[in-house]
This record gives sequence, structure tokens and C-alpha cells, in this order.
Amino acid sequence: MKTSFNPMDIVFTVFFACAFIALFLSEPVMDLYKSTNTAHPFISAFFKFALLATFGESLAQRIATGSYSPKNYGLLPKAILWGLLGIAITAAFIIFSTGAPLILNKLGLPWGATALASTLSIEKIIAAFCVSLTMNCFFAPILMLTHSLTDAHVAEHNGSLISLIKKPLVPKYLKNMNWENFWNLAIVRNILLFWIPMHTITFLLPENFRVLFAAILGTCLGLILTFIKMISK
Repeated sequence: MKTSFNPMDIVFTVFFACAFIALFLSEPVMDLYKSTNTAHPFISAFFKFALLATFGESLAQRIATGSYSPKNYGLLPKAILWGLLGIAITAAFIIFSTGAPLILNKLGLPWGATALASTLSIEKIIAAFCVSLTMNCFFAPILMLTHSLTDAHVAEHNGSLISLIKKPLVPKYLKNMNWENFWNLAIVRNILLFWIPMHTITFLLPENFRVLFAAILGTCLGLILTFIKMISK
């Protein structure tokens, strides 16, 4: 791994530090963030994931190769595709946070549908875990597979923007995947040990902060999936 100094390390560190300091310490910035999320949840999700998840991938590249954007990496098409995945993730948050608590109601727990909106309690923890469990069992594997396919598609076209309009060669990408590593690393270990616990925490947070926390996790997601891809080669 190449760990030589890169001036972009300072640029990225200062940028993200300033962004989060402004968000948490400036009431007008926080109010703007909340109102934007409420009024335009999918648009804001696109930009959050395009920025943060792509940064996670770029950070993994920096650790592995010494560059945030190696030749033929395809930083811009990856960012656009991450933005689209962010929209899907936001939709999944809405679907599962609404539907999963109703499962608790059907199981004879009348507080299930309202627990997420309450203060911290055993009931809220159970409801948040239920949302996280169902979302990560039904949606996360599809998300991770989709990410692997889009990554392969960008690589097929040497990181060019033309990849965004070219037909993906899905059978070829599926054939070339290391399914054993994908199952062991992406599905079993990451979902069980990381995503189910972390998304349980996500749904314990007030609704206005769930998307923010998800965006921060997007950085981790980009980092993790890139390392999985590297290990799977």
C-alpha cells in the first residue's frame, strides 16, 4: 500500500471538518439542512451519497494506491451512480421504517407502529432493530450486488462518462464476480456485524438526523465495498 504524503489529504480533511463544524455549530446551517431534507429528500440524498460514498471509495483508493482517483478510476460516473443509489437507499428508509413496525403490530405488539416516534425506550430499540433487520435482509444484498455491477460497468469503459449511457453487460459482470467472497464479506460479515447494528442506531435517532447519519455511513459503505472489491480480485 502506498502511504506517501498527498496534498489532497489536507484539502479533504479541512473541507469535511469545516462542513461538519458548520452543520453542528451553526443553527442557520442546521435549519437549512433540515428544511432541505424535508422539502427535497431525494435530491438531497443524491448529493449526500454522491459526495460521501464516493469519498469513501476514493479514500480506499488513496490507502491502496496512493491516489484518490487513479487512472481509469471513473470518479465522476461513480459519483453519479452513488447519487442514484442514494435515492434508492432513501426510498428504502421510508419503506422499511413505515412497514417494518407494522410487523410488530401484527405480532400482537400494539406499540410497534408508533415506537420510532417515541423517546428512547426498550420498545423503540426493538422497533429500530426490526427496521434494520428487515431492510438489511431484503434490501442490502440487492444494493451491494447493484453496486458491484455498476462498479464493473464503469471499469469496463475505463472510467469514462460514456459508461452512463452504454448498455451494461450484466451476464459478463456476474460471471466474473467472486461469489464466495461476496457472500462471506459483503453479505454475511458486513450485514450481520456492521449494518444491522449501525442501522439500528440510525432509526433510534430523530427523523431529521437519520438521513444525515445514513450519509455519514455512506462514506463507510463506499470504503467497505471498495475494499471488498479489492479483496475479491
